Amino acid sequence: MEQSNKMLDDLIKSIKTPEEFYQLQDALKKRGIEALLNAEMTEHLGYEKHQKAVVKRSNSRNGTSVKAIKTAQGELEINVPRDRDSSFEPVLIPKHRRISEDLEQVILHLYAKGMSTEDISDHMERIYGVAYSASAISTITNHLMADIDQWHQRPLEKIYPVVWLDAIRYKIKQDSRVQSKAILLAIGLKLDGKKEVLGLWIYETESAAFWMEVLNDMKMRGTEDLFIVSSDNLPGLTDAIASVYPQAITQICIVHQIRNSLKHVSWKDRKSLTEDLKQIYQSINDAAALTAFESFKTKWMSKYGYAVKSWEKNWENLTHFLSFPLEIRKIIYTTNMIESFNAILRKFTKNKKVFPNDDAALKSVWLATQQISQKWTMPIRDWGLIVNQFSILFPSRLNLNY
Repeated sequence: MEQSNKMLDDLIKSIKTPEEFYQLQDALKKRGIEALLNAEMTEHLGYEKHQKAVVKRSNSRNGTSVKAIKTAQGELEINVPRDRDSSFEPVLIPKHRRISEDLEQVILHLYAKGMSTEDISDHMERIYGVAYSASAISTITNHLMADIDQWHQRPLEKIYPVVWLDAIRYKIKQDSRVQSKAILLAIGLKLDGKKEVLGLWIYETESAAFWMEVLNDMKMRGTEDLFIVSSDNLPGLTDAIASVYPQAITQICIVHQIRNSLKHVSWKDRKSLTEDLKQIYQSINDAAALTAFESFKTKWMSKYGYAVKSWEKNWENLTHFLSFPLEIRKIIYTTNMIESFNAILRKFTKNKKVFPNDDAALKSVWLATQQISQKWTMPIRDWGLIVNQFSILFPSRLNLNY
């Protein structure tokens, strides 16, 4: 100990300026780290450097490689020992041939939050002291496309008692122009009562033809039957659903219908008209709903005929839910289930105003989808009762013992 103190005293006496202090500090750190790394190599090989071989060795030292590490004063170059078969993995300073899985997950999480590759690069260097270029981060996120393709080709359940359809729009660059594109989403309710995102499909617009492609994709992946499909009132969508799943019941979202009915209603009439609509969709059965609609029609036809005609035209698909028990009604009369999902997606991607291409949008939304759906670990409320109701209502299509 006395000898060590004397050595330190001699070193300190030679310091005249702050620069000399930091130079000595870095030199000591460099020598100390390299000494520890050489000790790790000795432990790895089982013999000291320059030790005479007693038996033929299968591995040996093979010089050093230079690695830059960060210090409080900047970068410090360290000579890291190598072995001939490249099996040495230093603990003190990992090789980092590629970014560690933990840091990679951080990058993907930030990407899901809508951060740009440049912002992620700055964040990783500032917080973790690891410098990765924007192009390197793009390479990491590009690996997601294989995962997305595999996810999109996975087999689906044979039966989904309920499927919700909706679209969310994002601004995406294409051909040097920014376009508003639709990502079509389908969420299915499985026979165990848990929700599942069935897929994400990017199209330039939301149309019945594109929804038919989505439904055909689901069918090709193994879904044979849907009992109820809850969606907005997109023209032609009901026919598209019927062409792929002819036995499915299409329930137009009541909330969407009310919003459309109120589009051109003056503020002074909104409250009254909304109360009259409530009498329709809160009826106990079809007959009561029809009576309430006739009253609504008599009162508002002359002033808001477009709203009355819309209800009249879509009556059957608006009131299917009234044929079901209350527990099922609550989950099919509106697309709130998927709209809530979309609202959370918006929170994840709110920092991204424009995506550079379709793949970038898909990667970001898919990552957010994975994080959201990780929380779907429990069946929906009253599922035991609901699934038994489905088995009674669809006895030839749902056998709970199969």
